[in-house]
Amino acid sequence: MSLLDSVFMLLKGIRAVLFDLDGTLVDTFEAFHIMVNDILEKHGIPKRSFVENARLVGKTSRTIAETIARETSLNMSLEGLSRMMVDEWIYTYMPKHSRLYPDALDTLRELRRRGYLLGVVSNTSREELPNYLSSFKIGGFFNITVSAGDADKPKPSPEPVLKAVETLNVKPEEAVMVGDRPEDVEAGRAAGTYTVAVLRSVRPKAELKAVKPDFIVGELSEILSILC
Repeated sequence: MSLLDSVFMLLKGIRAVLFDLDGTLVDTFEAFHIMVNDILEKHGIPKRSFVENARLVGKTSRTIAETIARETSLNMSLEGLSRMMVDEWIYTYMPKHSRLYPDALDTLRELRRRGYLLGVVSNTSREELPNYLSSFKIGGFFNITVSAGDADKPKPSPEPVLKAVETLNVKPEEAVMVGDRPEDVEAGRAAGTYTVAVLRSVRPKAELKAVKPDFIVGELSEILSILC
């Protein structure tokens, strides 16, 4: 039996596909890097490397603020820094410097054509998430969106994933969680869904392999070959 045959047999009963947002559907790495360093420069603090900043993408706004404050000694309250970053992100950096990955729209269209239920499960805040969907005109694809504010604990907790499958009225084993970070895989696996890790330039393949996703793909469109 070929690998492709085994994949088709394994995922034949899937009804819902859940996506992470940052780094999976939307390339926000460069935008986030520019924003963080612009803020640091305004406060006379040395800039951080692209890798340092990019590895924070996909974490909650509070965690990002805590990490930057701790690692840079930025003299600002966590609440003030988090609020400033959210505002700058929503109104300036995200819409100006981010972009959909090249095959994101075609993949979403094909999944909808095949009749799958689609969802977003993101650590993005409840305030930020609608701006992503409107800025990139992808909101109409999704039957459910779950932000960091919609569950008691963000990914890697399974709670956001479980909330999505419960709202969609599907069993966890009838869903796939797709993301680019170990936390996406861990959340999906703990919730009982299948998991697909998407390789992006920031994280090495070994880092994703270590959390044992069911599949690793190099391009988002490859999930179309995994699903019947």
